[in-house]
Amino acid sequence: MKVSQVIEAKSVSHVYMGWSDELKLTVEGGEVVIALDESSLRAIAQVINNKITEQDNDKAEAVAEAAAELAEKDNEVE
Repeated sequence: MKVSQVIEAKSVSHVYMGWSDELKLTVEGGEVVIALDESSLRAIAQVINNKITEQDNDKAEAVAEAAAELAEKDNEVE
């Protein structure tokens, strides 16, 4: 039998990774503790790092597009 549970936790205020291979997230109303082995920790880190890179690239594209639009408007005014 497989049992799963979804925990909705908003506003993580603190993250701690202890020596006991437990990831602790302090959230509104309490704490979420997740036991992780090394391979799980590395998998999570890879997914998070990929997501951060994706978000950074999206933001850089948006900034570049906004800068190009401003430059285009400046050229139209001149």
